[in-house]
Amino acid sequence: MTRLATTLLILAATAGCGEFEKLELHPLSGSVARGGKPVRDGGIIFLPVDPSGRALTVNASVRDGTFEAVTDRTSATGRTLIERGAPVGRYKPVYHPQSDGSKAGLEVELETIEVAPGGVKVRLELPEAMPTGTGQRRDDHSAGKQPD
Repeated sequence: MTRLATTLLILAATAGCGEFEKLELHPLSGSVARGGKPVRDGGIIFLPVDPSGRALTVNASVRDGTFEAVTDRTSATGRTLIERGAPVGRYKPVYHPQSDGSKAGLEVELETIEVAPGGVKVRLELPEAMPTGTGQRRDDHSAGKQPD
């Protein structure tokens, strides 16, 4: 392979890598239970207690009572980068049951957690009394429209 071809291959492979600033992430994982029993599914969004002003989202899917958080970022060009872990800081976890995303009002705020350098493994306990009903239709979903 010629030197020019090799250089072009390297440039093509690394194109777009500079869109995202280096962000130090640390493992954030754990379990979710209710009444001492693992929660089968749902999701958690981790809201920063002291927002950094960065455009990112820390969340996790709950599967068979466990979760592993990821951080989503979107660049100015619209590319998305999803990486395991979370930045150091304090977070307010908000659990939501599995749904199609068209309903609101079923979320539960949990105790604040802290992600330290090196990461953290936490046990989240849902309250015995969860929000009742089927939730309320979000205002951005009309009655007959299927969610995007």
